[in-house]
Amino acid sequence: MRIFQISLGNLTRRKARSLLLLLSLIIGVSSSVFLYTTTSAMEEDVANKLDQYGSNLLILPKTGETLSFGGVTVRTSPGEELDIAMVEQMRTIKNNETLAAISPKLLAEGQIENKSVLLVGVRFPEELRLKKWWNTEGLAKREIPQASELVVGSEAARVLNLGLGQEVSIKGENFTVKGIIQPTGSSEDDQAIFMDLETLQRLEQKSTAISLIEAAVLCYDCPIEDVTMQLSEKLPGAKVTPLQAALVSRDDTVKRFSLLGSVVGIILLATSGFVVAMSMSAAVKERTRDIGVLRAMGFRKKHILSIFLYEVGMISFFGGVLGYALGMGLAMNFGDNLAQMELQIPFQPDLAGYSLIAAVGISLLASLYPAWKAIKLDPVEALRYF
Repeated sequence: MRIFQISLGNLTRRKARSLLLLLSLIIGVSSSVFLYTTTSAMEEDVANKLDQYGSNLLILPKTGETLSFGGVTVRTSPGEELDIAMVEQMRTIKNNETLAAISPKLLAEGQIENKSVLLVGVRFPEELRLKKWWNTEGLAKREIPQASELVVGSEAARVLNLGLGQEVSIKGENFTVKGIIQPTGSSEDDQAIFMDLETLQRLEQKSTAISLIEAAVLCYDCPIEDVTMQLSEKLPGAKVTPLQAALVSRDDTVKRFSLLGSVVGIILLATSGFVVAMSMSAAVKERTRDIGVLRAMGFRKKHILSIFLYEVGMISFFGGVLGYALGMGLAMNFGDNLAQMELQIPFQPDLAGYSLIAAVGISLLASLYPAWKAIKLDPVEALRYF
């Protein structure tokens, strides 16, 4: 009788135990696959959303005098500013699809009622997309200020005593306060007055000049260093600087998702391995007499070992296959509902191999000690169970 047939016969005779082992492996593998695929999709979604909430890349001139913008030193010497044409050049890099938002800015000093203020010329559609945390009083959702309208930081409005609808004169032109940004805790938002970029360029007689460019780069699946290098090649007259604080915070948040999924998955697989070990230990005790008979018939220790390993191998193989299919199916159909997020979880066939390796590897490892106990049984002692 072949060893494989003996193993198969043992499984079919002990259906309840075999189904218990199979079920434990299916639960462990399917849960791990579900968690891995779902948390991976969550990582990407969270990383992309965090990247969109604020800039993570700053582009400055390489040389020139300086002007402070919320703690950022910006060079603004005549002839040393950036050119607005750089914005279109940025969109020609290889990874241009990662540039979620590009907001060029011109900084200038202005006077309102004999008080110096920081004027920031922006393209409002891009700036509002970049500054999604702004809570702007007086500005309706998705409303874009006109060229003659201002958005004033909370601190600037307090110091200058500005209110909604109030008219102010800047460099000889009248503007209306359209919105007031509620306190953000950021000096560049709270202390500045934001106005239309082209309007400020005209007032400053700098038709194409900008002081800096803020950008939000979606780089979950591409290193931001690659984007930085590509932009540096396209913009030789500019200094491209990734904002490490934003990136470190993003990476830390993303890694927490990965760690959670990995830890829970390992625990579930380890639990499945524990169930296999306990079941095989019980099987050795129950089959002491059978082992004695086989040894008396001339079966060697390696044959006994092979019988147990074949049994575990067959169950773990089917457990890995069924667990992968169940976990992948649940993730693709219900992952977004569980996470309460709009996730796109693609079919990942490569996980099938990893699932099989994990199921078979953990099961065989868990069964080694019970199998070793089986081959150490003395045939004479085992036959006393008759």
